[in-house]
Amino acid sequence: MHARTLIVAVSTAMFMSTAAFAASMSPAQQCTALENQFDQEIVKHATASKAAAAKTLRVDAGKLCQTGRNDDGVKKLKQALKDIGVKPVS
Repeated sequence: MHARTLIVAVSTAMFMSTAAFAASMSPAQQCTALENQFDQEIVKHATASKAAAAKTLRVDAGKLCQTGRNDDGVKKLKQALKDIGVKPVS
C-alpha cells in the first residue's frame, strides 16, 4: 500500500514540476525549447504524414521567434510538433 502511495506522489510531483517549469518560461525561452524539441523529434518522425508541413511550420516559427514575435512562433512550433505526433514540452 505504501509503495502505491509513494509512486502516485512521485508521479504527481514530477508532473507538477514539469508544468510549473513550462509555465515559468518566457515566450523566448519557449521558442528555444520547442525549436530544440522539434529538431530532435523530426529525426524520429520524419515519415509522419504531416512531416513536410511540420517542417514548413518550424521554419516559419523560427523566423517569428527571431523577429521577436515569440507568441506566434510558439503557436506554430506547438502545431508542428502535434503534426508529427509529439506532445510539446511547454
